[in-house]
Amino acid sequence: MKKLISYLLFYVVFCLIQFFLGRYVNVYGIFPNFILILIVYLGLSKGIMNAQLAGFLFGLTWDVFSTDIFGIRAVMFAVIGYFAGRFCGSFDREKTLTQFVIVFFASIVYWAGFSLIYFVVSGGENYAFSLTILSILVKIIITVLFAPLVFYILDRIVG
Repeated sequence: MKKLISYLLFYVVFCLIQFFLGRYVNVYGIFPNFILILIVYLGLSKGIMNAQLAGFLFGLTWDVFSTDIFGIRAVMFAVIGYFAGRFCGSFDREKTLTQFVIVFFASIVYWAGFSLIYFVVSGGENYAFSLTILSILVKIIITVLFAPLVFYILDRIVG
């Protein structure tokens, strides 16, 4: 029961960080995807199942509060959780270069999948997805730059 409560508290704290604190921790209005970083961290440290489940739950929560296509983030975060979990034990998650590279590729998968699903569901007509390649690249870079800090904090908390 104590473990369940700690997981629930951890879940609530990260949702608050992403949805509310993200507005204040930004670079020119672009804030990092803390949930994506968390999912990569969980994948590298806890394995596939934990990362996929966390990715799905965080994505579902984000989808509930979003006006985008429902389920798009749940699917993308679960996929990222799966792929990050496949690398569990293969890389040293404490190395900054590892964090940069894996979060970078996870961000590319996230945005490519997000854009593809959005395009397919909208039928390609009136493609109102207003993100450009440049803005997506800036979002990826901001997320990658915050990854070592988040990994460091999570290592101290989760261990």
